[in-house]
Amino acid sequence: MAGHTATLRLPVTGMTCAACSARVQRTLQQQPGVQDAAVNLMMKSATIAYDPAVVSPDALVEAICESGYGATLASPDQTAFAEQEAREAAQATEYRELRVKAVVTGILAVLSMLVSMPLMRVRDAGHAHGLPVDPFMRWSAETIDPLLQPVVPALYAAPAGLLLAGLLTMTLLTMTWSGRHFYVRAWQAARHRTADMNTLIAIGTLAAFAYSVVATVAPDAFRSRGVMPDVYYEAVVFITAFILLGNAAEARAKVRTSAALRSLVALRPRTARVERFGEELEVPV
Repeated sequence: MAGHTATLRLPVTGMTCAACSARVQRTLQQQPGVQDAAVNLMMKSATIAYDPAVVSPDALVEAICESGYGATLASPDQTAFAEQEAREAAQATEYRELRVKAVVTGILAVLSMLVSMPLMRVRDAGHAHGLPVDPFMRWSAETIDPLLQPVVPALYAAPAGLLLAGLLTMTLLTMTWSGRHFYVRAWQAARHRTADMNTLIAIGTLAAFAYSVVATVAPDAFRSRGVMPDVYYEAVVFITAFILLGNAAEARAKVRTSAALRSLVALRPRTARVERFGEELEVPV
């Protein structure tokens, strides 16, 4: 019947920031027949009030997918309790994956910084040829190197080419494994002519990586112009590690919030006493 309003709740995947949820909400509100739409970033869901005579649930799912995010219709046989359990299980899985990636990437970040220390000192030697010296590199050579070199002398004795290869390998591992979803989502956003947090991460890390690769394979192109061929591989790894740490903390908060809400709901009485026709009955809530 025309003018009838139905309410649909859809799980939405791929949202990582407020810009993502705002984009999904704006997309839904622009669909014909949609009277109102509210997207919850924390619960990763969209609640839609729509006219079934104008638009179908499948069309709403398709609209979300075309905007670069994921959505599926719940099974007709799935209860609200089962849907909640599935969402909590997905949140727990997401948290475990992010925690593993954050820990591994954090270890790689520390290793990349250690491997970078001898390279910083090597490039400081260029000062004798009139090349500029970075203040942080000078401070590192004067303060950290004397403490670190006696602990890992083999690291400072290794050829610069070997150190650069190790840094490149660790950075590629970070970008293709733990940080891969940032670039995939940034590309999806670019395809739809929009930008979000993933766009910022992708542009920053790719710029540092590309600059470092050129400095690695063609250092003379920098030296001929009076610029030191410094590399910033460790910056890529550290940025990814910090963001993954934040994402893991956010996912952990979601898991705890869901558990707290479930505990709160469990306190609800299961039955109520109702008086009907002068007789008290105990009925399920």
